[in-house]
Amino acid sequence: MNETIEKFGSWAGSQIKNHPDRVKQLLSTAYALVGTQAAYFPDKKYTSSREYLQGYTARLMSKILRHPEKSAVVNIFMSCEIFHVLGVKVSAPEALACYVTNTAMDQPFIQAAQDHGAPETLCSYHRTLLGMAESKVLGRPLLIANTTLACDANQLTFRQLAKTWDVPHFVVDVPYEPSEDAVHEVEAQLRRLGELVQELTHKRLEEEKLKEAVARSIRTQEKYLAYLKKRSRVHFPEVMTPEMLNVINNHLYLGSRQAEEYVDRLNRDLSKAPELHSDSTKLLWMHVMPNAQEAVKEIFQGADNHQVEVLACDLAYDNLVSMDPERPYESMARRMVFSSYNGPGSRRIDRTLQLARQLEADGILIFCQWGCKQTQGLSYTAKKRFQEEGIPALILDGDASDRTNEASGQAMTRARAFLEEIRNLRLPPQL
Repeated sequence: MNETIEKFGSWAGSQIKNHPDRVKQLLSTAYALVGTQAAYFPDKKYTSSREYLQGYTARLMSKILRHPEKSAVVNIFMSCEIFHVLGVKVSAPEALACYVTNTAMDQPFIQAAQDHGAPETLCSYHRTLLGMAESKVLGRPLLIANTTLACDANQLTFRQLAKTWDVPHFVVDVPYEPSEDAVHEVEAQLRRLGELVQELTHKRLEEEKLKEAVARSIRTQEKYLAYLKKRSRVHFPEVMTPEMLNVINNHLYLGSRQAEEYVDRLNRDLSKAPELHSDSTKLLWMHVMPNAQEAVKEIFQGADNHQVEVLACDLAYDNLVSMDPERPYESMARRMVFSSYNGPGSRRIDRTLQLARQLEADGILIFCQWGCKQTQGLSYTAKKRFQEEGIPALILDGDASDRTNEASGQAMTRARAFLEEIRNLRLPPQL
């Protein structure tokens, strides 16, 4: 990480305990500057789509820090069209933690969370968010809304945050078995959520505007699918951050104008990308991207790296289901109920295999984020199934947010051995 950023993070971290408002102002200003730079002075070494969404997200983080009362804290699987229509900004542990880590502030917030009782075994994304709340750097939001989908930490983190901030807490209980009855059950809950947000914002949720938002969601997903169909044929540099942006865009931002603009730019960038090198190893990634692990990023990304191509992340592909803009609540519910992260792990494995075949992936990397019980429990079953289907797979343990929780040497050794294994499988047999 840049030495200047390290110094900034170290100094700002030392101010948290006695001057949380000062730290809030510093982070808000830093993110606003990042957003302005990306919007008006984009870095030519990055794609237009990356700079656009990176800039939008940075400005959003700045506004949430300055005016948390105009925001909602949600989990990554929440359908957010209601919030977008009513002008409520949304943030989630994954998005906040990525920005905190990139400003070298992960350790002070993680420590603050642990000082207030958060266990070390809790996901580092969630510990970061808890630490921001407990230290009072992140202020009291309008409400908290989360689903029961996939992540066990949700049930602990969001309940504790609601208590800490003393704000309304709405939980969308997603039935474990995907079915039409489950869709109608979640639809009814989303209607109640809409009523609550209207009451809190003193605004009326117009049905036509909600239909427009869902129509944008449909267009955004269709354009993302068009991107995926072409992705395996071109070289796209610097994949870790853009793939995490795809995850955030296909969840938190879906239904917003920014989400559709992003995929429009993504497809334009793809049309200008060079053809994929014939000897490139094409990988599909399962779960979140290791934002904090420099060693892993060094292997799997880089503008000059034509040997490895990370084509997509399954977490950006989990909720691409058929929707009807005339039935907005049902459509939002359907995305959650039929997400591949809902139900038995075999659904997620099947969806990943479908994507791997579509993209002609040479291998699958299963990244076990620290504290994520679901992915850790699924990993060996998934690896066995992928290998039975003729697709090499690697389980890589790591931490996407806590920079101290990294076994760099071991990760690099195992990743390189995995890539060498794939390349050997692709070599023609010796006569």
